[in-house]
Amino acid sequence: MLLNRLWMKNFKRFRDQEIIFQDGITGIIGNNGAGKSSIVSGILFALYGLQGTGLDGDYIVSSFAGPQDVCEVRLDFSLGGNDYTVLRRFKRRPSSTLHEANLYMNQKLLANSVQKVASEIQRIVGMGAGDFRNTIYAGQKELLALLESRAGSRKDWFMQVLGIDYLKKDSMECLKELIDAREGTCRELSGRLQELDPDGIRGHLLELRTAVAGAEEEAANARTAETGAREELESARRDYERLLDLRERCRELEREEERLTADIERLRAECRDMETEIAARQRLQADLDELQPIVERYEPLKAEVAALAEEKAHAERLNLEAASLEEQIRDHAERISRLETDLAALAEDERTVAALEEDVRSARALRERIAAMKALQPDYDALREEIARLDERFAHLEKRVLENRADIQELEEKERDLRALDEETADYESLLARLEVYQEAQEHARQVERSLHEAEAASAAARRIESEISDLSRQIAELEGVEERIEAAERRKDDLTSRISAFAERREAIRREIQKVAGHREEILAAGPEGACPMCRQSLGDHYQDLLADLASTAGSLDRALADLEEEYALAVAGQKRLAAELKSLYAQRAALQRLKEQHALAASRYEQSVGLMRRWQAEADEHRAEIRALGLEGYDPAAHESLRERIRVLAGKRAKADTLRGECSRLPVLLEERERLIADAADHLARRDEAETRLYRLGFDPEALKRLEAEAGALEPVSRAYTEAQTRLARRPALKEDLNAITARLDGLRERLRGVRGELAGLSFDPERFERLSQDYSRAESAHRRALELRVRLEEVPRLAESLGARRDLLAEREAELLRVRAAINELGFDGSMVKAAEESVAGSEQRLAAARERMYAAALRIRSLETEIEHETARLSRAEELVQQRDALTEEIERLKLTRSLIRDYIDYLLQVVRGRIEEEAGRVLAEITDGRYNTVMLDDDFSVLVHDMGEDYP
Repeated sequence: MLLNRLWMKNFKRFRDQEIIFQDGITGIIGNNGAGKSSIVSGILFALYGLQGTGLDGDYIVSSFAGPQDVCEVRLDFSLGGNDYTVLRRFKRRPSSTLHEANLYMNQKLLANSVQKVASEIQRIVGMGAGDFRNTIYAGQKELLALLESRAGSRKDWFMQVLGIDYLKKDSMECLKELIDAREGTCRELSGRLQELDPDGIRGHLLELRTAVAGAEEEAANARTAETGAREELESARRDYERLLDLRERCRELEREEERLTADIERLRAECRDMETEIAARQRLQADLDELQPIVERYEPLKAEVAALAEEKAHAERLNLEAASLEEQIRDHAERISRLETDLAALAEDERTVAALEEDVRSARALRERIAAMKALQPDYDALREEIARLDERFAHLEKRVLENRADIQELEEKERDLRALDEETADYESLLARLEVYQEAQEHARQVERSLHEAEAASAAARRIESEISDLSRQIAELEGVEERIEAAERRKDDLTSRISAFAERREAIRREIQKVAGHREEILAAGPEGACPMCRQSLGDHYQDLLADLASTAGSLDRALADLEEEYALAVAGQKRLAAELKSLYAQRAALQRLKEQHALAASRYEQSVGLMRRWQAEADEHRAEIRALGLEGYDPAAHESLRERIRVLAGKRAKADTLRGECSRLPVLLEERERLIADAADHLARRDEAETRLYRLGFDPEALKRLEAEAGALEPVSRAYTEAQTRLARRPALKEDLNAITARLDGLRERLRGVRGELAGLSFDPERFERLSQDYSRAESAHRRALELRVRLEEVPRLAESLGARRDLLAEREAELLRVRAAINELGFDGSMVKAAEESVAGSEQRLAAARERMYAAALRIRSLETEIEHETARLSRAEELVQQRDALTEEIERLKLTRSLIRDYIDYLLQVVRGRIEEEAGRVLAEITDGRYNTVMLDDDFSVLVHDMGEDYP
């Protein structure tokens, strides 16, 4: 890779800089901070972006750049005969970041995004940013490690630059953490497996399946009983439903009889009512004839009364208006009188105001003095409150001093009791140590008992499993030889299969031959005696009948051969089916044998586990007995243990009492200090009270004087109120005069309007008496008119009522005939209510028997479901145990692989260091030989990469 050109704009220290790289070695020289490292950072940024520089984006853009300027870096380089250009633009905004990248190869765009450019650069250069920094580029101050005199510093630098340090530290630590985590998980899985006990689960599953078989048999019996009870119930219900239908039919007929009887009675009553109504309406014609003369006067009277009513309405409106005007005139006259009275009273108010001027000034002076006194009252109240608080606090202090004295005396007495209790409980700690020994011995004794119990249980389980193994061995012996029988049957089956295939092929051949013979015969028949032979093309002539006879003979022999073949084929197929059934049975026996062998192996494993478990429990019991002897006891003595506990309990009570007294006595120094503080507080409160009383005296506020002033001001309050009211009334004089003038003007207008209304009333010619007389005549005529209309309407209904009466009489005859038919049908049914009761009792008995059978069935089903649920639970537990075993095995294998990986990485690191050291020794020797003109040409590196020069048979640093 050859660098050609680097251009940086607004990048770190460079505002706008272009660097051309010539052939050969390029040296960059400058003062500290001139930007030498920034040039290398620009190369890394152009190739790998922010990831390559390892810098924060806030430090990429130059500080000389403006707010809108963008950082741009361009790098031209050559690699593999191609010219590449990479261009990056970067800007950090407050809310976002601009980062664009473009890569060109031979002046053609190759990639145009940050991700794509990164991928292409890694592909072209052959390494990522980290590898580039660790192999090609060494940062500032990193080469100083080569000059360090400390042992191992050069080796650390080489390991860091080549990435070996990362491989050694991080990968080994990561693998160590993984191994520790997997081993912890493996231990956890082993503990969980021990808790699950897969062998116990399998035994329990066998018991549960046996119980399920018994429950299923009980359920089958219950279902049989339930079926019989259900059939009996269905028969009883059919009889019961038939009787219910009969009863319902009888009830319907009875309801129909009641309905018809009611209809007949109703129709008879309606006929009687209609006959009465028709007779009554026919008698109304005479009343209508009497009303006719009055009805004829109705219309003339109506027109005359309407004309007089209009004149009456106009007269009434005028009278109402005149009355309203008179009322308004009286109201305005009263208001004028009131206003004149008010104006006359205002003169008296003027005299009152002049007489009360002196008293009002005295009341104002009293209020000013009261306000001045009240301004001093908050200070007076505050001082009085402060004195009251001081008195209350002093009383509290006095009470607290007395309580403090009593508490001190009580605690001094308790302190003497505490010293006596401490002497009695001096050996409490030694007894507690002895109690711990007994408790530990008790736990070991309990463990011995539990271990012996578990050993006995394991021994019993081993005996049961031994019996189970003998039964399985016997069953396995009975099924031996099934494989040989299966092989023989399969050979026979293969023979039959091949024979069937041969039969099928022969059968098809014969059928084809029969079809061929039949085709020849059809051709000959079609040709006839005079025709030509289809095969030899010669005339048939006399050979026609012989050919037909030969073809018929050939066809018959082929049919017989086909029939014989079909019979043999059927026998072969039947034999194949028998062999298939036999093989199915043999396969089932082989599967049963396999299961028995698996159960035998499982039982043998369980037996060994039970024996081992028994031995472990016995060994554990011996260990606990040894632990008891190691505690200095020949055996655990419960009586001595209980006696020691009782003694410690008594001493514990005394120690608790002593601790209580000690806690209470710890308050004694505090109480003594409190007594001194209370005495000082009492003296301070007395001084503060004297000072408050002095300030109160100097204030000069007297509540009694304030009360006297307020009493005098209260006595003058009516005078002030009367003065204020008189002034308020005097202020109303201009408004009263204005109201008086306005009301007077309105009164004159109302009087003028009243005179006009009275003149209009005098011009009317309305006669009230005549209007009253005509109104009465009109009322009588109107009543007669309405009565005549009603009579005419009722008389017009007489023909319709007569027709309706005839229809109801016909309907009455039909209902009476239908009633006779219903009563005959009821007699024919012959229903008895006791039959339904007997059927109900039969159904109830059948339902009870069915419910009992179903309860048995439900109980069996519930037990089956419960057992199946438990089987599922135990199966799930067994599955979990098997999964745990698989996980533990996988973890064990993974741990071994991880350990092997650590070993391989360690060996690989050593190999890399040897390779690097060899290359360095070779290059350093070559350079040293050139410098010393061949005198020294052998350089060695020790384990810490310290340089050793070989001279005269020795290695010198």
